[in-house]
Order: sequence, then structure tokens, then C-alpha cells
Amino acid sequence: MSDAEFAQPKSFEEALELVNSSPNLRKVKAYIDNTDLSADMKAVLYDIAKVTVKVGETTIAIGRRIFDIAKWMVTKFPNLTIGTLVGVVVAAVIASTLGTIAPLAGLAALLSKLAVLLGVGKGFIDDLRSNVAKEQMDRVAAQFDVLRAGLSRS
Repeated sequence: MSDAEFAQPKSFEEALELVNSSPNLRKVKAYIDNTDLSADMKAVLYDIAKVTVKVGETTIAIGRRIFDIAKWMVTKFPNLTIGTLVGVVVAAVIASTLGTIAPLAGLAALLSKLAVLLGVGKGFIDDLRSNVAKEQMDRVAAQFDVLRAGLSRS
């Protein structure tokens, strides 16, 4: 996905065309299958990609677009991705060590969630400092704003 694909559409029809230009389900499935994710995670991602919204006679492939944006974000926001991975690894270590001790299981669950949250937050803040995140998130939001305006008009 290129930055040109995040140009703000000017009409509902342009926004609809942009959303429906996302990769087809076969390409999404091939991409998901080539990852090292667990089978359960692959199934969840594929289910997200299959989500569509039907408005009158128009079908909007919103799930494929969300998947396409998420895939793009992983490459565009490396600090967020690394922060999330570090947070998940630290959470797994906390859960496996403290979680085995019965009185500390609740504390382990809390600390695990905090570790993931801190990793995501730190990565996102680093990306925000480079001012890339705000610009890109504004572009993504603008695409869906035009769709909302078109739906309320119908």
C-alpha cells in the first residue's frame, strides 16, 4: 500500500472505490498463510478480512481494508511493532513465572497486561515523536469519514 492510497477521497463513490480496491480474499489468505502466526491467529485474521457491510445494494469490503491498513501500519510504524512485540514477550515471561504461583496469579495477569500496554504506548510515542503516526492516522481517518458522510446521506 502506498501513501497515494491514503489520499482523502472527495466523494462517497471515491471512498467506496478505495475501500473495495483492497486485495481480494485469496491474496489476503495467501499473505496470512505465509506468516509464522499460529493457526488460531491466522483464522482470526482471515475472519476479520471477510467482514463486509451491506448498505442497500452496495457491499463494502471493510474487513479487507482494515487488514490492508493494519499490514501497512506494521511496515510504516516500526517502533509500534517492536514495542508491541517486546511487551508481549515480557508479558509471557511474567505470566509463566509469576502465574505458576497461586497467590501471585492475579498480580501476574495485571503485570502482563501492563507490560503489553507499556510496550504499545512506548512504541507509539516514539512514532509520534517522529510525527509520522499523526499524519498517517489522519489519512486513514479521513478515508472512513467520507464513507460515514455518504452513509448518512443515503
